[in-house]
Parts: sequence; C-alpha cells; structure tokens
Amino acid sequence: MLCIHYIILFVEFQQKVLIFLRFTYIIVKKTKTGGRFMKVIPPCPENILQVGRTITDGDTLFPVQSGSGCRFMFSGRRLCIVIGCGKDIENSAPFCNKPRFAVTVNGVFIVKKVAETAEEEYTIIDSDTPVDAEVCIIKLSEAAFSVGTVRILADTDAVIRPAQKLPYRIEFIGDSITCAYGVDDSNTQSEFATEAENAMKSYACKAAGLLGAEYSLFSYSGHGIISGWTDNGERNTREIIVPYYRTAGFSYAAAAGRRTEDIPWENTMLPCDVVTVNLGTNDASYCKAHPQRREEFRKAYTDFLRTLRSFAPDAYIIASLGIMNHDLMPEIEAAAEELRNEGDSRISAFSFTEQDGMLGYGSNWHPSAETHLRAAGELAAFIREKGILQRKG
Repeated sequence: MLCIHYIILFVEFQQKVLIFLRFTYIIVKKTKTGGRFMKVIPPCPENILQVGRTITDGDTLFPVQSGSGCRFMFSGRRLCIVIGCGKDIENSAPFCNKPRFAVTVNGVFIVKKVAETAEEEYTIIDSDTPVDAEVCIIKLSEAAFSVGTVRILADTDAVIRPAQKLPYRIEFIGDSITCAYGVDDSNTQSEFATEAENAMKSYACKAAGLLGAEYSLFSYSGHGIISGWTDNGERNTREIIVPYYRTAGFSYAAAAGRRTEDIPWENTMLPCDVVTVNLGTNDASYCKAHPQRREEFRKAYTDFLRTLRSFAPDAYIIASLGIMNHDLMPEIEAAAEELRNEGDSRISAFSFTEQDGMLGYGSNWHPSAETHLRAAGELAAFIREKGILQRKG
C-alpha cells in the first residue's frame, strides 16, 4: 500500500504517465509483454517486507547478501518482476559469477534462474479476475561475485502490502556452507558457479523456518577470521570476513553506483534476536596443527564475538562450527567461555554433526541438501532446548 498524499504534477508523454507525489511516485507504463498499463511499485516499507541485507535506490531493490530480497502480499490481476545482474556484471562477469534468483507465489516456484542480463522481465501473475497471493523474491547466490536488481510492476488497480513479519529474526554469519554453495549440484568435481548456490536450501534458512523466524545471512565462500581457504598453507588475507561485517557487505559488483562495502549497516536496520556464527572451516586450512596460528585464531575469534556483542547487545550469540570439519572447535569453545567469564550470559558454543557422505555431497564436496536439513534440525533443537527465543523481551 503506497503512502499517497498529494498529487503535485501530472505529465503525459507518449506511453509514459508520471504522477509525482509528495513522498513517493508511481511510473505507469506499458510493459514489454501484453501491452497493458502497469505501475512500478517502489520497494519501500509500505509495500514490501525486506529480507536480509538489501539496498534500495528509487524504484529498484538491490539484494546484496545470500537469501536477501523481499516478501509482499499482492491483490490484483497482473504482476511482473524484473530481475537483473547490473550493467557492470552483464558486461564483464562470466555466467558462473552472475546472481541467481528465485520467485515464488504462495510457496510455488515460478522463476529460478541466473540473471544473465541487466534486465529480464517475467510475468508472475496474469489473471482476468483479481487474485490474492504472497510473493517472495530471493537472491539465491552470495554477495561476493554479484549484486542483484529487482523491480516490481503491477496492474494499475493492484494493491501491494508487506508480508506479515515473523516474531523473531536470526542472523547467520558464515562461509560457503552458510551460502549453501554446491547444494544444487551433486558433481563433486564441478568448478565454482553461483548456479549451484541456493540459500533457500541452506541450514540457516531451514533452521529459521523450523523456528518460525525471519533470517538474515552474511556469508562468503572461502572466507575466514584470520585466513581464507588456502591449499598451500600460506595465509590467505584476501578472504577475511571481519572487516565487512558492519557494512552491506563486500562485492565485486556495485549497487546503485556505490561499492557495497562503503554502505554502513547497523543492527537497527534488521534487529536480530539470535546471531549464529559458523566460521573457522577455512581458517583450519591455514592453522592446521600450528599452536601459534590456532592461538591467533582464538584471539581474533574472541574479538569478533565482542564486535558482534557491541553490534547486537540484546541478541543471543551461538558460536558454531562443523558440517565440513571441526578442527578449530576447541578454540571456538574457549572464545565463548572467555566471554561468559567476562559476564556475558547470552552466548554458547555449538557443534554440528560432521558430514560423512552418507547423505551425499554437493559440488566440491560441500554439504548436500539432506545434510543441510539435518544441520537445520540440530540447530533448531539446540535453540529450543536453550529456550533462547522464549527469552525475548
């Protein structure tokens, strides 16, 4: 539902009609298909429920992180969604790095694909009579390689309002496991491709669903606390997640002409009740059995937990590890214990079951969809047993 207060100016030019409003505007135009007049729905809080870390600019929504996008209720005859990869990515990035999207209507997938061009328009609903539906638009792939773009078009009589917000929100910070990299590809030898990523199948989104909570992901393949993944034992300083946490996130692509890492992010934008960290899998490739490296990781991980506490003072923090390896679990447990000894009672360490192949693998030996489901069940059970969400307020 738009906040329309005063019509200031009316201009008609060929097939475009612009109605300028005091606080927002609608552009009514003929769509690329069907030749019907449509209105652009601005992605403002009056119209959509924001999911995850996204950026808005004019009538465009920029989903940045894995699993980000929007949900809204639609009542009307025709709905079109325009998704894209941004002109910088369209012209310079290979297909394997372009953003992957999903659009669902009442839980049914209507679109699930990689956006290959700057704008791709899809008719989601087309009916002779008004229909009521819940629509969900989600970026399935991670932020590092590309940022998505979304525009919403509806028939001129349609009514749009935000979907109902769930009572809790959980933030998940992690690496390729949290991105659900490889979950849509069972070839363990595949090269990296965003087409294999599906945040909606991640343990994070599934656990949030089991708990009736909203989610927000902040996850990057190959990243760690003191070192990203390394296959030669040398520290990988290019893929460290910590510096970007208080921003919209790092991406090789721009959003609304800005670097995403230059856009500040505060917990007040999407307040969370629980923060779950699943980092250390990639650090282990550097730390291995070196005592000094492992101690450096412990100290840096402890400092990151303190950063999270300052960012979300009322949230419960879960310091987790597992699914692919548990090598640095002792250091993570020690970090959580240090904060508890300092008087922080709202923090726990948690260990996932490590995959053994019995539930299959995704690409590059990453967790399968079944493994993600098991992990989601374990995490949801832990949160219930601790009564973490019931303590809200």
